[in-house]
Amino acid sequence: MTRTHLRRRSLPLIIALIAATGCATAHVLPTANVNAQAVRDTVIALEHAMNLAVDRLDCATAFENIGDGDPIFVSTGHVIRTRAEFRTACDAMVAPRTGAVFATDTVSAHVLSPDAAYVVREGIYTVNLKDGSSRREYLIMTSIWARENGTWKMVHLHESSRAIAP
Repeated sequence: MTRTHLRRRSLPLIIALIAATGCATAHVLPTANVNAQAVRDTVIALEHAMNLAVDRLDCATAFENIGDGDPIFVSTGHVIRTRAEFRTACDAMVAPRTGAVFATDTVSAHVLSPDAAYVVREGIYTVNLKDGSSRREYLIMTSIWARENGTWKMVHLHESSRAIAP
């Protein structure tokens, strides 16, 4: 092989290695001046209040701390991309219900930066329906929170669940 051929082959390889190194490096903003526990407590309380409002069939209150991110909500492969679609889906979801209870097994919050955190909550979710029946499922929710202009907003929500025998 000639030197020119080796240089042509080496340049793309070098560029790929530099790019891979840059992508592999974590880009987390420093949290030294942030009270991480206060952030965790705040986003857990906001996420709990949002869930409680939905369980009480109050989508309007649930939406007070929801941002306009895209996609805002993902559940069982279904993506809801706008706040308006999310509100319509919430109203349709609670319409056949008399209420719901999320019995949390675990909840944790993780601070990513002074202005970003996520909450993971899992447990048994029981939905009571107007026809007198109920549905139980094991639910895992991950919500992403961002502080915008000093106010925490949920910018993304993902749910995964599996049915539990009655």
